[in-house]
Amino acid sequence: MPELQPEYEYQILREESRAEHALIANRLTWYVTSQSFLVTAFAISRGTGFSWFRWLSTFLIPMIGLLTSGLVFPSIVGACGTVKLWHAKQCEFFTRHPQFKAAFELKRPMWIESRGLLFPRVMPVVFGLFWLVIHIASYFL
Repeated sequence: MPELQPEYEYQILREESRAEHALIANRLTWYVTSQSFLVTAFAISRGTGFSWFRWLSTFLIPMIGLLTSGLVFPSIVGACGTVKLWHAKQCEFFTRHPQFKAAFELKRPMWIESRGLLFPRVMPVVFGLFWLVIHIASYFL
């Protein structure tokens, strides 16, 4: 297999990392938007004394919220793991090509990247717990 030019290899690493970040952002945008519609539907159905098909606000809406949280969580965690893999490849690239390291390496602590990926990983858990509590509490109200 032919060796890639360092400029081209670095460009590929950056593009792949950027694509994973965009994937996380798109998934999180879709997810939070869907949750806002579900929360709105839940609030309207409960706040107006909606008694027709009580199971809509006590069972169906919370279960859809819990299901979407469960479905999006692995995809976001997987994309976050892929970002870490691309960063590891970039570190390995910088080891092989110190001239690129001097020009492109960011001088920042590693915790910044890991904490930056914390929000997308935590949001499905927070909303999932919210829907679980809503579902359980609905039977006592």
